[in-house]
Amino acid sequence: MTWTPQTAEILRAVAAYQLAQEALAAEFAARWAEVLAAVEARELAGALTELETEYAAAIREAAVASRVLSVAFYRLVRALETGRVIGGPGHRPGASLGSLWADFNRATGKRTGTGSREVLPVDTRNPFPAADLAREARRAEEAFRQEVTARVERHERERGRQGSAALGDAELLAREEEFLDALRTGSSGAGGMLAQDGGRNMIHNALQDDPGAIGYYRKTDASPCYFCALMASRGAVYKSRSTAAFGAHPHCHCQAVPIFSRRYQLPSENDQFARMWRTFGGGSLADWRTHYRKTTKT
Repeated sequence: MTWTPQTAEILRAVAAYQLAQEALAAEFAARWAEVLAAVEARELAGALTELETEYAAAIREAAVASRVLSVAFYRLVRALETGRVIGGPGHRPGASLGSLWADFNRATGKRTGTGSREVLPVDTRNPFPAADLAREARRAEEAFRQEVTARVERHERERGRQGSAALGDAELLAREEEFLDALRTGSSGAGGMLAQDGGRNMIHNALQDDPGAIGYYRKTDASPCYFCALMASRGAVYKSRSTAAFGAHPHCHCQAVPIFSRRYQLPSENDQFARMWRTFGGGSLADWRTHYRKTTKT
């Protein structure tokens, strides 16, 4: 693709955005780990109601921050590519590249770039959807049920069948620690996914309703799984009914990066995955997984 003066700025913003979303998931995980650490393993079953309240609140707060970040990112990238600013939440009269960079820097907590104070022309349409709080609450409830409630109940049944007397102290402690590790890992991964989905859904739905957007590409973290690498290898995905879903999974830090012109430039990782796919030459998803793991040694 054609390299423009804005390309380096856009790629710099993309990298900062991806890291900032990843940091939100990490902050959620740390907060949730503290909540779990305050409850003894044998007391978990009796504390599920309180834990679910804490879990949902932590996800909700992280998702709000993720949405704020995504709007600042979307508006900045759009202005860098088109020279125009989009309306919607957070828009202020007299917006410029300088003010958009300032908003983005504030949202990420890092000074990534600056720009001209020249006022930009405005597209007044608001493509950003309102947050579906009811759906977000249902998804948090389902995640808690699967990753916390079900695990705790299963562990309680196993503990009851075996009885602590049948196990030595060391073995008992090891089993309890294994259970707690699985509980933390599963619930943190699911909750972190939902937190980042606040921003991912905001961007993906906005580009579907923005006449100025033509599609998106998948930006992965530094060590994506084989599936995310495969999705990133596709490059640009132009918007249509068949591409109206992004698709993330627990512990996934991939982000949808909106595209507003055919002059976009993919990050080097996406080109690397595309070359890897061409070398692979075709086959099943399991075959690709094997090829990817051999190639990346992961």
